[in-house]
Amino acid sequence: MNSLLLVDSDVESLRALARFLQAEGFSVDQASTLEEAKKFIVQNMYAVILAGLQVVDGGGEAIVEAIKKLRPETQVMVITGAATLDSAIACIRAGAVDYIVKPCANQRLCDSIRNAMNKKALSHENVLLRGLNDSKDKFLTLVSHELRTPLTLIYGYLTLFQRQTVGLNAEQVDLLKIVLKSCKQLNDIVSNIQTITQAEAGQTILHLQKVLPRKLLSDVLAEVKATTYQRRLSMILEEGAEIPSVEGDPIRLYQVVSELLYNAIRNTPDGGEIILGARQEDGAVVLWVRDNGIGIPEEEQGKIFEPFYEVADVKQHSSHASRFGGGGIGIGLTLVKRIIEAHNGSVRLESLPGKGTCVEIVLPINKGMLPKDFDNTLTS
Repeated sequence: MNSLLLVDSDVESLRALARFLQAEGFSVDQASTLEEAKKFIVQNMYAVILAGLQVVDGGGEAIVEAIKKLRPETQVMVITGAATLDSAIACIRAGAVDYIVKPCANQRLCDSIRNAMNKKALSHENVLLRGLNDSKDKFLTLVSHELRTPLTLIYGYLTLFQRQTVGLNAEQVDLLKIVLKSCKQLNDIVSNIQTITQAEAGQTILHLQKVLPRKLLSDVLAEVKATTYQRRLSMILEEGAEIPSVEGDPIRLYQVVSELLYNAIRNTPDGGEIILGARQEDGAVVLWVRDNGIGIPEEEQGKIFEPFYEVADVKQHSSHASRFGGGGIGIGLTLVKRIIEAHNGSVRLESLPGKGTCVEIVLPINKGMLPKDFDNTLTS
Protein backbone atom coordinates (compact mmCIF):
# COMPACT_ATOMS: atom_id res chain seq x y z
CA MET A 1 0.00 0.00 0.00
CA ASN A 2 1.52 3.34 -1.13
CA SER A 3 -1.38 5.72 -0.43
CA LEU A 4 -0.64 9.07 1.18
CA LEU A 5 -2.71 11.85 2.73
CA LEU A 6 -1.37 15.41 2.61
CA VAL A 7 -2.71 17.89 5.18
CA ASP A 8 -1.72 21.55 4.75
CA SER A 9 -3.49 24.92 4.75
CA ASP A 10 -1.19 26.20 1.97
CA VAL A 11 -3.32 24.92 -0.93
CA GLU A 12 -0.84 25.91 -3.63
CA SER A 13 2.05 24.10 -1.95
CA LEU A 14 -0.27 21.18 -1.23
CA ARG A 15 -1.15 20.73 -4.90
CA ALA A 16 2.47 21.07 -6.06
CA LEU A 17 3.61 18.45 -3.55
CA ALA A 18 0.75 16.13 -4.56
CA ARG A 19 1.73 16.36 -8.26
CA PHE A 20 5.34 15.52 -7.44
CA LEU A 21 4.44 12.53 -5.24
CA GLN A 22 1.97 11.19 -7.81
CA ALA A 23 4.73 11.34 -10.42
CA GLU A 24 6.84 9.23 -8.01
CA GLY A 25 4.18 6.53 -8.01
CA PHE A 26 2.27 7.38 -4.83
CA SER A 27 -1.51 7.54 -4.55
CA VAL A 28 -2.29 10.92 -2.96
CA ASP A 29 -5.32 12.51 -1.25
CA GLN A 30 -5.31 16.14 -0.10
CA ALA A 31 -6.91 17.97 2.83
CA SER A 32 -6.53 21.65 3.74
CA THR A 33 -8.10 21.42 7.21
CA LEU A 34 -7.92 18.98 10.08
CA GLU A 35 -11.66 18.24 9.90
CA GLU A 36 -11.39 17.43 6.21
CA ALA A 37 -8.39 15.22 6.97
CA LYS A 38 -10.38 13.35 9.63
CA LYS A 39 -13.07 12.45 7.09
CA PHE A 40 -10.42 11.01 4.75
CA ILE A 41 -8.77 9.10 7.62
CA VAL A 42 -12.03 7.52 8.77
CA GLN A 43 -12.84 6.35 5.23
CA ASN A 44 -9.35 5.24 4.10
CA MET A 45 -6.23 3.45 5.28
CA TYR A 46 -3.07 5.44 4.52
CA ALA A 47 0.49 4.17 4.64
CA VAL A 48 1.76 7.62 5.61
CA ILE A 49 0.14 10.97 6.42
CA LEU A 50 2.14 14.15 5.81
CA ALA A 51 0.82 16.96 8.00
CA GLY A 52 1.71 20.64 7.89
CA LEU A 53 2.60 22.18 11.21
CA GLN A 54 -0.24 24.72 10.95
CA VAL A 55 -3.72 24.33 9.52
CA VAL A 56 -6.78 26.54 10.06
CA ASP A 57 -8.34 24.34 12.76
CA GLY A 58 -5.30 22.83 14.43
CA GLY A 59 -1.57 23.02 14.87
CA GLY A 60 1.57 21.21 15.84
CA GLU A 61 1.20 18.24 18.12
CA ALA A 62 -2.61 18.58 18.12
CA ILE A 63 -2.67 17.49 14.46
CA VAL A 64 -0.49 14.46 15.17
CA GLU A 65 -2.53 13.51 18.24
CA ALA A 66 -5.82 13.77 16.32
CA ILE A 67 -4.51 11.54 13.53
CA LYS A 68 -3.01 8.94 15.90
CA LYS A 69 -6.27 8.82 17.86
CA LEU A 70 -8.17 7.84 14.71
CA ARG A 71 -5.46 5.58 13.22
CA PRO A 72 -2.83 4.61 15.84
CA GLU A 73 -1.05 2.33 13.35
CA THR A 74 -0.60 5.04 10.68
CA GLN A 75 2.82 6.66 10.24
CA VAL A 76 2.63 10.46 10.57
CA MET A 77 5.29 12.81 9.21
CA VAL A 78 5.31 16.53 9.93
CA ILE A 79 6.50 18.85 7.13
CA THR A 80 6.79 22.57 7.83
CA GLY A 81 8.59 25.75 6.91
CA ALA A 82 8.23 27.23 10.38
CA ALA A 83 10.25 24.83 12.48
CA THR A 84 11.37 25.24 16.08
CA LEU A 85 13.08 22.71 18.33
CA ASP A 86 10.16 22.77 20.76
CA SER A 87 7.60 22.08 18.03
CA ALA A 88 9.71 19.22 16.67
CA ILE A 89 10.03 17.60 20.10
CA ALA A 90 6.30 18.03 20.76
CA CYS A 91 5.32 16.39 17.47
CA ILE A 92 7.70 13.45 17.93
CA ARG A 93 6.35 12.90 21.45
CA ALA A 94 2.82 12.96 20.05
CA GLY A 95 3.72 10.09 17.71
CA ALA A 96 5.24 11.58 14.55
CA VAL A 97 7.93 9.37 12.96
CA ASP A 98 9.73 12.21 11.17
CA TYR A 99 9.93 16.01 11.16
CA ILE A 100 10.92 17.61 7.85
CA VAL A 101 11.76 21.27 7.39
CA LYS A 102 10.92 22.96 4.08
CA PRO A 103 12.45 23.53 1.67
CA CYS A 104 13.87 20.03 1.39
CA ALA A 105 15.22 17.98 -1.51
CA ASN A 106 12.57 15.92 -3.29
CA GLN A 107 14.69 12.79 -3.00
CA ARG A 108 15.06 13.32 0.75
CA LEU A 109 11.28 13.57 1.08
CA CYS A 110 10.69 10.41 -0.97
CA ASP A 111 13.29 8.50 1.04
CA SER A 112 11.67 9.61 4.29
CA ILE A 113 8.23 8.50 3.10
CA ARG A 114 9.49 5.10 2.01
CA ASN A 115 11.38 4.67 5.30
CA ALA A 116 8.16 5.39 7.17
CA MET A 117 6.33 2.82 5.03
CA ASN A 118 9.03 0.22 5.71
CA LYS A 119 8.83 0.96 9.42
CA LYS A 120 5.08 0.38 9.37
CA ALA A 121 5.50 -2.88 7.46
CA LEU A 122 8.12 -4.08 9.96
CA SER A 123 5.93 -3.05 12.87
CA HIS A 124 3.03 -5.03 11.41
CA GLU A 125 5.26 -8.07 10.87
CA ASN A 126 6.56 -7.82 14.43
CA VAL A 127 3.01 -7.83 15.76
CA LEU A 128 2.25 -10.94 13.71
CA LEU A 129 5.44 -12.64 14.86
CA ARG A 130 4.72 -11.85 18.51
CA GLY A 131 1.26 -13.31 18.05
CA LEU A 132 2.65 -16.46 16.45
CA ASN A 133 5.27 -16.80 19.17
CA ASP A 134 2.62 -16.44 21.90
CA SER A 135 0.48 -19.06 20.16
CA LYS A 136 3.48 -21.39 19.91
CA ASP A 137 4.24 -21.02 23.63
CA LYS A 138 0.61 -21.66 24.57
CA PHE A 139 0.49 -24.69 22.30
CA LEU A 140 3.70 -26.16 23.72
CA THR A 141 2.55 -25.54 27.28
CA LEU A 142 -0.80 -27.17 26.56
CA VAL A 143 0.76 -30.15 24.79
CA SER A 144 3.33 -30.82 27.51
CA HIS A 145 0.69 -30.45 30.23
CA GLU A 146 -1.94 -32.63 28.55
CA LEU A 147 0.54 -35.38 27.61
CA ARG A 148 2.36 -35.62 30.90
CA THR A 149 -0.42 -37.16 32.99
CA PRO A 150 -1.41 -39.96 30.59
CA LEU A 151 2.24 -40.70 29.81
CA THR A 152 3.06 -40.96 33.50
CA LEU A 153 0.19 -43.38 34.00
CA ILE A 154 1.11 -45.49 30.97
CA TYR A 155 4.77 -45.66 31.95
CA GLY A 156 3.89 -46.47 35.56
CA TYR A 157 1.56 -49.33 34.69
CA LEU A 158 3.97 -50.71 32.09
CA THR A 159 6.76 -50.70 34.68
CA LEU A 160 4.48 -52.48 37.14
CA PHE A 161 3.51 -55.00 34.46
CA GLN A 162 7.19 -55.61 33.64
CA ARG A 163 7.76 -56.74 37.23
CA GLN A 164 5.01 -59.34 36.88
CA THR A 165 5.95 -61.12 33.68
CA VAL A 166 4.86 -64.58 34.84
CA GLY A 167 3.18 -66.31 31.90
CA LEU A 168 4.90 -64.17 29.23
CA ASN A 169 7.25 -65.79 26.78
CA ALA A 170 10.64 -64.35 25.83
CA GLU A 171 9.30 -62.56 22.77
CA GLN A 172 6.55 -60.86 24.75
CA VAL A 173 9.03 -59.75 27.39
CA ASP A 174 11.23 -58.21 24.67
CA LEU A 175 8.23 -56.43 23.15
CA LEU A 176 7.33 -55.03 26.55
CA LYS A 177 10.86 -53.65 26.91
CA ILE A 178 10.55 -51.95 23.52
CA VAL A 179 7.22 -50.34 24.48
CA LEU A 180 8.69 -49.15 27.78
CA LYS A 181 11.71 -47.67 25.99
CA SER A 182 9.49 -45.86 23.49
CA CYS A 183 7.26 -44.56 26.26
CA LYS A 184 10.27 -43.23 28.16
CA GLN A 185 11.56 -41.60 24.97
CA LEU A 186 8.24 -39.81 24.45
CA ASN A 187 8.17 -38.77 28.11
CA ASP A 188 11.68 -37.29 27.73
CA ILE A 189 10.55 -35.29 24.69
CA VAL A 190 7.61 -33.84 26.62
CA SER A 191 9.92 -33.00 29.55
CA ASN A 192 12.36 -31.27 27.21
CA ILE A 193 9.61 -29.21 25.58
CA GLN A 194 8.40 -28.17 29.00
CA THR A 195 11.93 -27.21 30.05
CA ILE A 196 12.43 -25.05 26.94
CA THR A 197 9.05 -23.34 27.40
CA GLN A 198 9.85 -22.57 31.03
CA ALA A 199 13.32 -21.29 30.11
CA GLU A 200 11.95 -18.92 27.46
CA ALA A 201 9.49 -17.62 30.06
CA GLY A 202 12.37 -17.09 32.51
CA GLN A 203 11.05 -19.79 34.85
CA THR A 204 13.94 -22.27 34.85
CA ILE A 205 14.48 -23.69 38.33
CA LEU A 206 17.97 -24.92 39.13
CA HIS A 207 19.00 -26.96 42.17
CA LEU A 208 22.60 -25.86 42.54
CA GLN A 209 25.31 -28.09 43.96
CA LYS A 210 29.04 -28.44 43.57
CA VAL A 211 29.65 -30.39 40.35
CA LEU A 212 33.02 -31.90 39.43
CA PRO A 213 33.41 -31.39 35.64
CA ARG A 214 35.56 -34.44 34.81
CA LYS A 215 33.42 -36.76 36.94
CA LEU A 216 30.33 -35.43 35.16
CA LEU A 217 31.89 -36.22 31.77
CA SER A 218 33.02 -39.65 32.95
CA ASP A 219 29.57 -40.58 34.26
CA VAL A 220 27.82 -39.56 31.04
CA LEU A 221 30.39 -41.32 28.89
CA ALA A 222 30.04 -44.60 30.82
CA GLU A 223 26.27 -44.66 30.34
CA VAL A 224 26.29 -43.66 26.67
CA LYS A 225 29.04 -46.14 25.76
CA ALA A 226 26.87 -48.99 27.00
CA THR A 227 24.17 -48.09 24.46
CA THR A 228 26.39 -47.52 21.41
CA TYR A 229 28.94 -50.35 21.48
CA GLN A 230 27.65 -51.70 18.15
CA ARG A 231 28.68 -48.48 16.39
CA ARG A 232 32.41 -49.18 16.94
CA LEU A 233 32.99 -45.56 17.91
CA SER A 234 36.10 -44.54 19.79
CA MET A 235 34.77 -42.41 22.66
CA ILE A 236 37.48 -41.04 24.92
CA LEU A 237 37.67 -38.76 27.94
CA GLU A 238 40.83 -36.72 27.53
CA GLU A 239 43.25 -37.36 30.36
CA GLY A 240 43.98 -34.67 32.91
CA ALA A 241 43.68 -33.72 36.55
CA GLU A 242 40.32 -32.81 38.02
CA ILE A 243 39.63 -29.10 37.68
CA PRO A 244 37.68 -26.86 40.10
CA SER A 245 34.04 -27.65 40.67
CA VAL A 246 31.26 -25.42 39.37
CA GLU A 247 27.97 -24.49 40.97
CA GLY A 248 25.31 -26.13 38.86
CA ASP A 249 22.30 -28.36 38.70
CA PRO A 250 23.85 -31.84 38.35
CA ILE A 251 20.78 -33.34 36.64
CA ARG A 252 20.53 -30.50 34.11
CA LEU A 253 24.25 -30.51 33.37
CA TYR A 254 24.18 -34.29 32.95
CA GLN A 255 21.34 -33.76 30.45
CA VAL A 256 23.42 -31.17 28.58
CA VAL A 257 26.53 -33.35 28.24
CA SER A 258 24.42 -36.36 27.30
CA GLU A 259 22.68 -34.41 24.54
CA LEU A 260 25.98 -33.11 23.16
CA LEU A 261 27.46 -36.61 23.18
CA TYR A 262 24.46 -38.19 21.44
CA ASN A 263 24.48 -35.34 18.93
CA ALA A 264 28.11 -36.15 18.14
CA ILE A 265 27.28 -39.86 17.87
CA ARG A 266 24.47 -39.22 15.38
CA ASN A 267 26.81 -37.15 13.22
CA THR A 268 29.85 -39.43 13.31
CA PRO A 269 30.06 -42.47 10.99
CA ASP A 270 30.72 -45.95 12.41
CA GLY A 271 34.34 -46.29 13.49
CA GLY A 272 34.74 -42.55 14.08
CA GLU A 273 36.20 -40.76 17.07
CA ILE A 274 34.60 -38.61 19.76
CA ILE A 275 36.62 -36.94 22.50
CA LEU A 276 35.34 -35.24 25.65
CA GLY A 277 37.38 -32.94 27.84
CA ALA A 278 37.40 -30.14 30.38
CA ARG A 279 39.73 -27.27 31.15
CA GLN A 280 39.88 -24.16 33.31
CA GLU A 281 39.86 -20.84 31.48
CA ASP A 282 39.71 -17.25 32.81
CA GLY A 283 37.47 -17.80 35.82
CA ALA A 284 35.39 -20.39 34.05
CA VAL A 285 35.29 -24.10 33.29
CA VAL A 286 34.96 -25.24 29.69
CA LEU A 287 33.50 -28.68 28.90
CA TRP A 288 33.78 -29.81 25.31
CA VAL A 289 32.72 -32.59 22.97
CA ARG A 290 34.63 -32.97 19.70
CA ASP A 291 33.98 -35.42 16.87
CA ASN A 292 35.49 -36.16 13.45
CA GLY A 293 32.08 -36.62 11.83
CA ILE A 294 30.25 -34.99 8.94
CA GLY A 295 30.32 -31.46 10.33
CA ILE A 296 27.73 -28.71 9.93
CA PRO A 297 27.47 -26.44 6.86
CA GLU A 298 28.45 -22.86 7.66
CA GLU A 299 25.03 -21.49 6.69
CA GLU A 300 23.38 -23.84 9.20
CA GLN A 301 25.62 -23.11 12.17
CA GLY A 302 23.76 -20.00 13.29
CA LYS A 303 20.43 -21.84 13.30
CA ILE A 304 21.07 -25.15 15.04
CA PHE A 305 20.33 -23.78 18.52
CA GLU A 306 16.92 -22.51 17.42
CA PRO A 307 13.88 -24.51 18.60
CA PHE A 308 12.71 -27.28 16.24
CA TYR A 309 15.50 -26.65 13.72
CA GLU A 310 17.02 -29.82 12.23
CA VAL A 311 20.01 -29.95 9.87
CA ALA A 312 19.26 -33.55 8.92
CA ASP A 313 17.09 -34.27 5.90
CA VAL A 314 13.59 -34.96 7.21
CA LYS A 315 13.24 -37.70 4.57
CA GLN A 316 15.98 -39.59 6.44
CA HIS A 317 14.53 -38.72 9.83
CA SER A 318 14.95 -41.14 12.67
CA SER A 319 14.50 -40.46 16.35
CA HIS A 320 16.97 -43.23 17.23
CA ALA A 321 19.33 -41.61 19.72
CA SER A 322 22.51 -43.26 18.45
CA ARG A 323 21.96 -44.11 14.77
CA PHE A 324 24.30 -42.39 12.33
CA GLY A 325 22.38 -39.65 10.53
CA GLY A 326 19.48 -39.90 12.94
CA GLY A 327 17.60 -36.80 13.95
CA GLY A 328 15.10 -35.66 16.51
CA ILE A 329 12.49 -32.94 16.65
CA GLY A 330 15.10 -30.21 16.89
CA ILE A 331 14.98 -29.33 20.58
CA GLY A 332 18.15 -31.00 21.92
CA LEU A 333 20.62 -28.21 21.21
CA THR A 334 18.03 -25.57 22.12
CA LEU A 335 17.71 -27.31 25.46
CA VAL A 336 21.51 -27.26 25.87
CA LYS A 337 21.65 -23.52 25.20
CA ARG A 338 18.75 -22.66 27.53
CA ILE A 339 20.10 -24.74 30.42
CA ILE A 340 23.61 -23.31 30.11
CA GLU A 341 22.30 -19.75 29.87
CA ALA A 342 20.27 -20.40 33.03
CA HIS A 343 23.65 -21.21 34.66
CA ASN A 344 24.97 -17.82 33.47
CA GLY A 345 27.16 -19.66 30.97
CA SER A 346 27.41 -19.81 27.20
CA VAL A 347 27.73 -22.28 24.33
CA ARG A 348 30.37 -22.11 21.59
CA LEU A 349 30.59 -24.08 18.38
CA GLU A 350 33.11 -24.68 15.63
CA SER A 351 32.48 -27.00 12.70
CA LEU A 352 33.90 -27.83 9.28
CA PRO A 353 31.91 -29.96 6.82
CA GLY A 354 33.64 -33.31 6.39
CA LYS A 355 36.03 -32.62 9.27
CA GLY A 356 33.88 -32.64 12.38
CA THR A 357 32.38 -30.46 15.07
CA CYS A 358 33.40 -29.18 18.48
CA VAL A 359 30.85 -27.80 20.94
CA GLU A 360 32.00 -26.14 24.15
CA ILE A 361 29.94 -25.15 27.16
CA VAL A 362 31.36 -22.41 29.34
CA LEU A 363 30.39 -22.27 33.02
CA PRO A 364 31.51 -19.78 35.68
CA ILE A 365 33.45 -21.45 38.50
CA ASN A 366 31.53 -19.43 41.07
CA LYS A 367 27.83 -18.62 41.01
CA GLY A 368 27.22 -15.45 39.01
CA MET A 369 28.02 -13.97 35.64
CA LEU A 370 31.20 -14.51 33.68
CA PRO A 371 33.61 -11.57 33.52
CA LYS A 372 32.36 -8.87 31.12
CA ASP A 373 35.50 -9.14 29.03
CA PHE A 374 35.32 -12.95 28.77
CA ASP A 375 36.29 -14.18 25.30
CA ASN A 376 33.25 -16.00 23.89
CA THR A 377 34.94 -17.11 20.67
CA LEU A 378 35.84 -20.76 20.30
CA THR A 379 39.44 -21.59 20.96
CA SER A 380 41.13 -24.45 19.20
